[in-house]
Amino acid sequence: MAEKKGGRVVVIPFPAQGHVNPLMHISKGLAKEGIKITMINTDFIHSKLLEAMGQNIDQILGPNVELLGLPDGFPLHENRDDIHKLFVDIMNNLKPQFEKLLAKMNTDHDGGLACAIVDMSMGWVLEIAASLGVKGAIFTPFTAAHSVLNLSLNELIESGIITPEGTPVEEKTIELESLGTPSMIHTSDLPWRCVPLKNSQKILFDHLVRVQRGCHYAKWYILILPHVLEPQVVSLNPKLLTIGPLIATEAGQLWKEDDSCIRWLDQQPAGSVVYMAFGSSTDFNQEQFEEIAMGMELTERPFMWVVRQGTEHQLPAGFKGEKGKIVSWVSQQKVLNHPSVGIFMSHCGWNSVIEGVSSGLPFLCWPYVGDHFLNMKYVTEIWKVGIGFEREVNGVVSRWEIKKKVELVGGDEEMKGRSRVLAEEIRRCWEGADAPSALNFDRLVKWAKQEDDDVAV
Repeated sequence: MAEKKGGRVVVIPFPAQGHVNPLMHISKGLAKEGIKITMINTDFIHSKLLEAMGQNIDQILGPNVELLGLPDGFPLHENRDDIHKLFVDIMNNLKPQFEKLLAKMNTDHDGGLACAIVDMSMGWVLEIAASLGVKGAIFTPFTAAHSVLNLSLNELIESGIITPEGTPVEEKTIELESLGTPSMIHTSDLPWRCVPLKNSQKILFDHLVRVQRGCHYAKWYILILPHVLEPQVVSLNPKLLTIGPLIATEAGQLWKEDDSCIRWLDQQPAGSVVYMAFGSSTDFNQEQFEEIAMGMELTERPFMWVVRQGTEHQLPAGFKGEKGKIVSWVSQQKVLNHPSVGIFMSHCGWNSVIEGVSSGLPFLCWPYVGDHFLNMKYVTEIWKVGIGFEREVNGVVSRWEIKKKVELVGGDEEMKGRSRVLAEEIRRCWEGADAPSALNFDRLVKWAKQEDDDVAV
């Protein structure tokens, strides 16, 4: 079927915070160019967005962005962290709803659909869009290397690196010059292998096989990546469209931020604060929670620690916390760019990595799951702007290890210098008329407006 010209862009994130916010930023950027946007989330995510924006929703979204929600088959109060529920049940529940909704929107909603921008983890939606004659692009909230691996399952199988079931034939470094991936990537870094249980790995691999079929319909793979961070991978994969760094938008947050944090930061010495944020999925046990608290107290440095709402862990006896501030949610980019912040202790989710390196901060890396481990390798081995932690035999990072590493990074002037240089290189990717990320975003705008379907990356 021929692609249909239309005026509305449908944007479909994967139902998780780290996927929603960057796509909201892209949506608002397109909306500023006069493009009408409909973002479709699950009801669970949709309700959190509405709650976080509150009465300011119209002002935050603007006139060209609308939000829709689809039921994912589970009550709003129910936990959605289970891998089978998220990648199998919810995806299966959403498929017939997207088939019905997109078909309806394409016939009676503002003249039909111009295109679909779909999260890689929702890539199967592009099969539906293609059947309706609607062109598509894939958004990938990962490194370029991670994205290419996700999209190259057949090549990995044909090269004898993995079996058709996703199991490595041999544990070794992956060397595929055609992909341009860094030489430090190991079979243990394959995206579906970065979860602890074999059954969960199989679920993720099967999900990637499913979404890869839809991803092949994409004109582009949009990354929030400044190309200077992975130039070789980007240069060898012409469908990668780099538009990073992105600035987080209030419209994409799932929780209300704690307004007191900036006032507290204003009272701290320049470069003194360790900002600690471990993402929405990291789940410490009580012992590790206590070791983090006592380790930061041992450093005698001011720290800001984001502890998400609903955490039931108790601070340890004897913890004074006189130099620390514990918050439930903050505007991370505001905090990272505050002059009092000197170190970023992070789970190394890709959005956080981009925000941290763009702010010129050195990292203390605490990866938890999925792509976090590969992201840490970029931070520590390629860009050399951070270090990780050593664990005890029981898997816990001790308070003394935390104290040691905070002091090590805090005193490493060469690492701080590399962090500042990298931030300046990233800034030049977006600022200025000839900046590559700005030019690529303009290409995306023209493509979405149907002005230039054949623009090359």
